[in-house]
Amino acid sequence: MGIWQQRPRDDHPTGRVVAYDIETIVDTEPADGGFPPIPQHRPVTAAFLGATRLPDGHHDFRLDVLVCRPGQEADFYRRVDACLPPGVVGIGWNTRGFDNAVFRLQAMRSRTFDLPGLARQTQAGRYDTTHCDLADQMASYGSSRTLSLSAVCEALEIPVKTSVHGSDVGALWRAGDVEAVTRYVAEDTIATWICWLHWAAWKSADPAELALPLDDFASWLEITPALSPFRSFATCPPALWARAQALELRTAAALADAERRLARERDEQSFSESPF
Repeated sequence: MGIWQQRPRDDHPTGRVVAYDIETIVDTEPADGGFPPIPQHRPVTAAFLGATRLPDGHHDFRLDVLVCRPGQEADFYRRVDACLPPGVVGIGWNTRGFDNAVFRLQAMRSRTFDLPGLARQTQAGRYDTTHCDLADQMASYGSSRTLSLSAVCEALEIPVKTSVHGSDVGALWRAGDVEAVTRYVAEDTIATWICWLHWAAWKSADPAELALPLDDFASWLEITPALSPFRSFATCPPALWARAQALELRTAAALADAERRLARERDEQSFSESPF
């Protein structure tokens, strides 16, 4: 063997993923208007979108939006941990550089250590298939300039940051507008997941990786009253494309399955009629 080790694979499984995002506040904003250091950030909300591919090829979804109130930090981190069960691939945008670092430090601060799911995500290496930081992926591991989620969503025609931006979170939270903050974090999480679908379809050269889950997700949004604030994701250009593609893909798959069944029946009939 040579002295050079092969880089680990970064082909993240797509069958069971959880996209997530957090919103934080700081006690004192920097006088120069810069971004506060990570140790000063305290999470106030987090959202988790779980997507699981079922045996029949359709998808099951779950959206959890959590709020962290003073004195309830330990409970918050345990609920975060429950949203990241064994076997899922965590998906985020700059999560290795921010979200996971904040989670890790603030969970330690609350003296909450029995968090195997969260620890698994925060300790995932750069090329580990346990976690996918899309910001790093889109920048080809630093080969090109890191892009913002909003810039990528604008290019892909995914609605995001439609009414609130990250700079508004502190003021909204202090004003007691928790609903605006939770809606914002959920919106970013959904947008991150749709970006992930584009990435997965591109890497695998398979449009089904985008079309089928996004088609199912759009249908889920439409039939779930509690998700009405996010229905713009069901009518955005990627979703409309996905719905048309999914119909063609599922029709072709059904025809291919019918042909296989007929061929098997013919083979079985020929075998039963054989004199030997």
